[in-house]
Amino acid sequence: MDFLRRHQKKVLALVGVALSSYLFIDYVKKKFFEIQSRLSSERTAKQNLRRRFEQNQQDADFTIMALLSSLTTPVMERYPVDQIKAELQSKRRPTDRVLALESSTSSSATAQTVPTMTSGATEEGEKSKTQLWQDLKRTTISRAFSLVYADALLIFFTRLQLNILGRRNYVNSVVALAQQGREGNAEGGVAPSFGDLAEMGYFGDLSGSSSFGETIVDPDLDEQYLTFSWWLLNEGWVSLSERVEEAVRRVWDPVSPKAELGFDEVSELIGRTQMLIDRPLNPSSPLNFLAQLLPPREQEEYVLAQNPSDNAAPVVGPTLRRLLDETADFIESPNAAEVIERLVHSGLSVFMDKLAVTFGATPTDAGSPFPVVLPTAKVKLPSILANMARQAGGMAQGSPGVENEYVDVMNQVQELNSFSAVVYSSFDWAL
Repeated sequence: MDFLRRHQKKVLALVGVALSSYLFIDYVKKKFFEIQSRLSSERTAKQNLRRRFEQNQQDADFTIMALLSSLTTPVMERYPVDQIKAELQSKRRPTDRVLALESSTSSSATAQTVPTMTSGATEEGEKSKTQLWQDLKRTTISRAFSLVYADALLIFFTRLQLNILGRRNYVNSVVALAQQGREGNAEGGVAPSFGDLAEMGYFGDLSGSSSFGETIVDPDLDEQYLTFSWWLLNEGWVSLSERVEEAVRRVWDPVSPKAELGFDEVSELIGRTQMLIDRPLNPSSPLNFLAQLLPPREQEEYVLAQNPSDNAAPVVGPTLRRLLDETADFIESPNAAEVIERLVHSGLSVFMDKLAVTFGATPTDAGSPFPVVLPTAKVKLPSILANMARQAGGMAQGSPGVENEYVDVMNQVQELNSFSAVVYSSFDWAL
């Protein structure tokens, strides 16, 4: 006891240090386990986000193939290439009969008469055939470009829509779990991992968000939003085709139907056509397909009315308005312009690879990034048009489970996947 009294201050200091050390170690351990738990929650959330994102892209690919024929069928009907070819063939038959008659006639009087008839018929027929060849050239090339651009815009818009909705539904699920977590904490329970993550502010401030309340109680919102794909399938492609036709006329009208072209010449014509389609007013203007993908505001309710399963009055509510504004902002962004340009470029690359076969490239060469063709090879325009016409069927075919080489190549464009990831992870828009 005397020892303790003599060293009381030292003992108290030692006990204080020991107690402080214990409390500090206990605090560090709690913080360590708390951080470990949060890191685990964050890792779980990111893995779940990645799984949802990948599933969302698969759903988009399926939806694209399901909608493709609804888009490409009217495009094919707008350009009756086979009908024009049949008319051209019918124009050849009278001339052939006259030539046969001329060669079989032995009378000199008849021989003097038939050339006159042949000359008149040929002059009239050639004029008609010249116009038909011009129509065939415009129609074949316009159809090919319209299909490539239609495929590209459908892929872009479907990915954009489904990633916006996928992100919204994901964040809504996080909010619901966060609310469950708060209730669990209030009752002394343990919050779910997603609730923990939301409480950490991983998705920003989720409290007091009126937009979430509205989206959660509106089960028809997704269907209303997806209804806006109707615009591209029924109206947008028409203005797209008109844009294509103007570019084709400006670039290809000077090319004679009897012309012989090299592969480089065709590539240059294709490039000029794409440039005029992308930027019809000014080569330096930004690429913009908003008018083809979304209706003007005054026609939004008209588009909503096209949904036969929606019995409610076609009204654009606040949350739908927010989704449409976000969609328009993404469409007009520089990233979207780059994505659409790359999609079109990849589709035209497949187109040119297959066209290279006409110039002497082997099938293997045609499937490579840089088709090998003879630099001096020249091919008549009708043969080039025939190849373009055959490719249209491959561009247009579409249904789930049916392979479409053009769509498959476009879906693998890296810029598209990166853009989809940006859209899916733009949580600020969802709050």
